[in-house]
Amino acid sequence: MNAIPVRTSYDEVPYDSLPFAQSHPSRLATVATLFGLKPPQVDRCRVLELGCAAGGNIIPHAEAFPNSWFVGVDLSARQIADGERVVRKSGLPNVSLRHASIADIDETYGHFDYVICHGVYSWVPRDIQDRILAVCSERLAPNGVAYVSYNTYPGWHMRGMIRDMMRYHAFRFDTPEARIGQARALLDFLAQSAKQDGGAYSVLLRNELEFMKNQSDYYLYHEQLEDINDPVYFHTFMERAAARGLRYLGESRITTMVTGNFGPDVQKTLAMLSTDQVQTEQYLDFVRNRMFRETLLVRAEQQPNWAIDPQRVYGLNVASGARSAKPVDLTSEAPAQFQGRSGMTLSTSSPLFKAAILVLNEVWPATLPYVEVLHRAAEKIGRAETTEDLVALATGFLNAYVASDLIEFQTVPMTFARVPGDKPVALCHARAQVAEGHGRVANRRHELVQLTDLSIRLVPLLDGTRDRAALTDALTEQAQAGRLTVQKAGHPIADPDELRAALASTLNPALEALARDGLLAG
Repeated sequence: MNAIPVRTSYDEVPYDSLPFAQSHPSRLATVATLFGLKPPQVDRCRVLELGCAAGGNIIPHAEAFPNSWFVGVDLSARQIADGERVVRKSGLPNVSLRHASIADIDETYGHFDYVICHGVYSWVPRDIQDRILAVCSERLAPNGVAYVSYNTYPGWHMRGMIRDMMRYHAFRFDTPEARIGQARALLDFLAQSAKQDGGAYSVLLRNELEFMKNQSDYYLYHEQLEDINDPVYFHTFMERAAARGLRYLGESRITTMVTGNFGPDVQKTLAMLSTDQVQTEQYLDFVRNRMFRETLLVRAEQQPNWAIDPQRVYGLNVASGARSAKPVDLTSEAPAQFQGRSGMTLSTSSPLFKAAILVLNEVWPATLPYVEVLHRAAEKIGRAETTEDLVALATGFLNAYVASDLIEFQTVPMTFARVPGDKPVALCHARAQVAEGHGRVANRRHELVQLTDLSIRLVPLLDGTRDRAALTDALTEQAQAGRLTVQKAGHPIADPDELRAALASTLNPALEALARDGLLAG
């Protein structure tokens, strides 16, 4: 066994341990299903995360899938200790966080249906990069899926240049805090100097500086100032993966694999240049100047089929947060426009498709089985579904899925407490995270939710033992102790009766907001 260093840079400046929806096992299983494979059931699986930090990505999974088993490994003792406190407070028996090196993972760990490695590969030495791929190969179940994210060229050539500038300046100083501050000072200096020039270099420089000035200190420190940040061309990454007996499945975000938005001439040229999917992806990176990938890998004996058959949708669950700003006419082929949460839009004149989006609106953020969506949509337009409808709606959903964020597929149902119960219950990991001082937590959709000041005080109380009167009492007590400020007309309320009345009036809206955000279990 290799010796574990006493202290790492992540002990000095911990990386905020967050959920990454793109690494969710159901997303990995969905991509595998659409590409013709039969991945393991997500609700009864084994998941290994390499570089788990404090477990912010896998602890929510453990609560969502109590019959699955989750193991996280990280080299930072401090972050593992932080995560273990959350696990203990959550009371989750199906997650284990281990202070260990990726180099030490061996057969005693067993095999896993899903292996996740987010934000590690580009930031470790080459021998550990090789070990990551070896673990994916050796520990992956026969039909399992591995997720590995990494920085890529050609896009990182520009960002790497700015990294070199920041390191040159920041490493004149000794402490992490001073280095971060000086790196930001250099960014400000470069931004000011770039304003005086309208050339191509200055435009690229300004774009990169605008992105980085909005990043957190921990991101800046570990992304830009670490000793190692080793981007790689996609084809090189895949050559290394193939040498370990791994095959390319696709990207976690299928939208990045689509060539249609480049127009027919570019598509034709890509088809001429590429003899396989890996080459196509590499040329797409050249065209897009891509900086980052979230690549899915399977064992070499698996054979993905990237020509998606609509029949593969039939067994999936569907969700959509798309909305129409105007009433939708289901009686004709009048076009309707729906907008997703990211601002992307989709127009359709199909009464069946319009009805299907409205059906999904009614249950959002939950999912419905595809065949149930079809049945309810056909009912909305006053007829029974047909075989042609089965194919047509699946095709429409697929087109929306690969081109936008308006349609989501999941291999497992996602259910939510859409109405707070009499004694509301927040997700146990969210209660534990807030108790640890975090103001952002993962919801049932594995998205990060920023809590309000009131919700930060409210969530730890939602353990199912308090009705609304008891919750109001507890919040009033916190306000009287100075831990929560309640204002009226811009002034803090001091009178106990007025304070309690104000909190009672805001409690239900706060609980309903938590339900909408997918943070309640009941």
